[in-house]
Amino acid sequence: MTAPISKQMLTIRSSPDQLRVVDEWTERIAREVGFSESAISDLAICVTEAVNNAIIHAHRGDARRVIVIYFEREASGLQVRVLDEGKGFTLRGLPDPTLPENLLKDSGRGIHVMRHLMDRVEIRATERGTEIVMFKLKAEGTP
Repeated sequence: MTAPISKQMLTIRSSPDQLRVVDEWTERIAREVGFSESAISDLAICVTEAVNNAIIHAHRGDARRVIVIYFEREASGLQVRVLDEGKGFTLRGLPDPTLPENLLKDSGRGIHVMRHLMDRVEIRATERGTEIVMFKLKAEGTP
């Protein structure tokens, strides 16, 4: 991976009312990078989903906690890192949302969606909590 061209950081309270701010930041930065409207939508869905997961699962709605989102523009695309203060989790413990018994459940699709809409998704345990790293490539021919 190459060094970032530019890096921006957003720190929010762990509260659902902050999702609008996350969505606006993501869309603005994705437009600045030069993504198509479809790719901008994919990025916004994935970043807000990662933040929403942190609010609900990692922080259990505790608005005293914070979530930090790093947007790192690279020549080939955009990397987004979402860091929470939760205890972490393992992918082995997550049910497969594509199985018939899980299709009608209200939740459990976030990471699955992220993996399908982004070019790369990594989940890391850190000293502070969990970090979700997502990367979206720009389309060929995009400056």
